[in-house]
Amino acid sequence: MGVQVSRADVLVTASSALAGTLLVVLRAASGLGWAPSGAEAAAQVAAAALLLIRRQHPLAVLGACVALSFVSPAVATLAALYTVGAEVRSVRTSGAAVLGVVAATWPAWRVTAEPSGPTTLWAATLMALFAYVAGRAERSRAEADRRAAASAAEAARAAERARLARELHDVVSHRVSFAVVEAEVLAASTHDTEVRRVADEIGASGRAALAEMRQVLTVLTADGAEPRAGSASGRDERHDPPDRTEVDDLAAEARATGQPVDVRVSAPSSSPPDLVDRTVARVVAEGLTNAVRHAPGAATTVDVSPVAGGVRVTVDNGLPPAPPTGLTTGGFGLTGLRERVELLGGTLEAGPTPRGGYRLRATLPRRTP
Repeated sequence: MGVQVSRADVLVTASSALAGTLLVVLRAASGLGWAPSGAEAAAQVAAAALLLIRRQHPLAVLGACVALSFVSPAVATLAALYTVGAEVRSVRTSGAAVLGVVAATWPAWRVTAEPSGPTTLWAATLMALFAYVAGRAERSRAEADRRAAASAAEAARAAERARLARELHDVVSHRVSFAVVEAEVLAASTHDTEVRRVADEIGASGRAALAEMRQVLTVLTADGAEPRAGSASGRDERHDPPDRTEVDDLAAEARATGQPVDVRVSAPSSSPPDLVDRTVARVVAEGLTNAVRHAPGAATTVDVSPVAGGVRVTVDNGLPPAPPTGLTTGGFGLTGLRERVELLGGTLEAGPTPRGGYRLRATLPRRTP
């Protein structure tokens, strides 16, 4: 594989060669050095040419530039020092290299520029140290950028996993829970032994599926990343928002499992329906699913009514006549729902009622044009 040379490498090489040649001219005018001007110019150009491979072999290029500096103080040494600071991972190795350069500066000055005075020696030493420190700072910045990029990528993956967990909960858990309850209703209402056996198997399989899904959701959200609220469902909410008839459809699904549901809708929907209407449907879906799971057969009321500046949706269920189904949930529904409601500037309340039932209530502001 050939050496990869970038435009920056070519520019640094050309600039170092030009600056080195100019230095040779100035030194010739001052009578400095022991080598002929042609030899010094060749040393400067050779040192500059080595910079083309400085990223692949930073220490070797630095050593060659120092050696050529005994013929003529190679300007390319500064670029080589910067590269060592930027490319060599080990601080110990790169620090030893720069100390070696500093140690070689004095004999090189004695050979090539002693008549110019000690000021030149000190200036050359300070420039060498500055070049190395600048390279090291660039490496630190690049590593910080890489860490930040890696962290951002991991955060994006975690958010996507959490979004997928919410989607699985909203789309799958709702349907499977109703299927399990319907199977239990069928098993309890039939006198056919074979039908009862099949219904029990369906219920058991559904419970196992929900338990396994809970484990998957726990893994997906194990890092505690929070998804973007509003993306919990499987649809893009900026398109195809449902109208209020979805509330009736959700109630019909719950009634099919034997859950008595009374729907009262007095708040009009937007035209066209907006995110508030979509969130109302999500609150109803979550409330009815929880009622079917934990209070099967309990009288359940869905109320969607207008309030000052917005709409309030409440799902209330009373005391269940039958024990809870025991279906596992994982606790992801209310978390995602709360995120969605708070994103819209609303509030969500969930908890037991004084009469022993359970209430889920969301109050959502509605922006007016």
